[in-house]
Amino acid sequence: MDGTDTDDTRVERNRGFGHGQDSFEPLGPECTLVTVGRPLETSAWERLAGLMHGRPEILLRLHTAASRDLEPLRFFPSLKRLSVDLHGLEDIAGFAHLKDGLEQLDFGKAKKRFSLRFLDGMPSLQGLSLEGHSKDIAAISRLSRLTQLSFRGITLPDVSLLTSFPELRIFSLALGGTRDLEHLAGLSKLEILHLLRINKLADLAILGRLTSLRILSVDSMPNVRSLPSLAALTRLESVELDTLKGLTDFSGVAAAPALQRLIVAGTPLLDVEAFRCLVAHPTLAELRVYPSLGGAGVKKPVLEGVKRLLPSVTRT
Repeated sequence: MDGTDTDDTRVERNRGFGHGQDSFEPLGPECTLVTVGRPLETSAWERLAGLMHGRPEILLRLHTAASRDLEPLRFFPSLKRLSVDLHGLEDIAGFAHLKDGLEQLDFGKAKKRFSLRFLDGMPSLQGLSLEGHSKDIAAISRLSRLTQLSFRGITLPDVSLLTSFPELRIFSLALGGTRDLEHLAGLSKLEILHLLRINKLADLAILGRLTSLRILSVDSMPNVRSLPSLAALTRLESVELDTLKGLTDFSGVAAAPALQRLIVAGTPLLDVEAFRCLVAHPTLAELRVYPSLGGAGVKKPVLEGVKRLLPSVTRT
């Protein structure tokens, strides 16, 4: 449970199972997540499925040691949202128990790598997250309804697969060694882009061509020295630059004409002058600059200088 309501009573957003003394009381309207971390008896799976019946907004998360296969999914044939994070997963045949109405799937890393051909049975998917699974990855190209896609720990020669998704709005690329992002320019509806810890990627010139972006985050990219001009990104509102230890210039970000919010952290090479490009920006309303943690971030003297340079927008 987390959060409180106005009467100071507990609001249940997450119901957990598999830890003993499980509650099978009806799920409240605030509950959007049900997690199972250890094996359940057949009767418990059946009761849990009954609790979730008619609640398509609830995400079912199977994690830790809930199961070594996906046979429990036979109790949830009409499930809409599923997260599988089972490191010891040995068999995925249970995916076949789901009807073709699944809309969101998060498939986490497992010791065994599985073919992604099972995705042929999930034509209604709108959101897909994959960690470490890339065998037969071409199978995702048939998921024409995707609007959200995340790759973690997957290395591809390029991202040409993404051109199969004309409605893609959100894309996240984390870890792995993918360095050719050229095909992102073909995604006319891409609004949100997250790039995280792609260590070998240094050239982000492609960002200057992603004219539909509203939100951009670049995190833990040690070889990035500068960013291209984002002047053509007329819809870009929010940018987060985090742990870019080699960054010395971000004036290209200041060129974004509609920028409202900027977060800068973990950038030890930036000095006060690097922030002068933001002076008199027509739309910037919030600048957050975080001081050094263990010597890895913006130095405190720089932070103080930025506060003096941009007093009306700097937030701490």
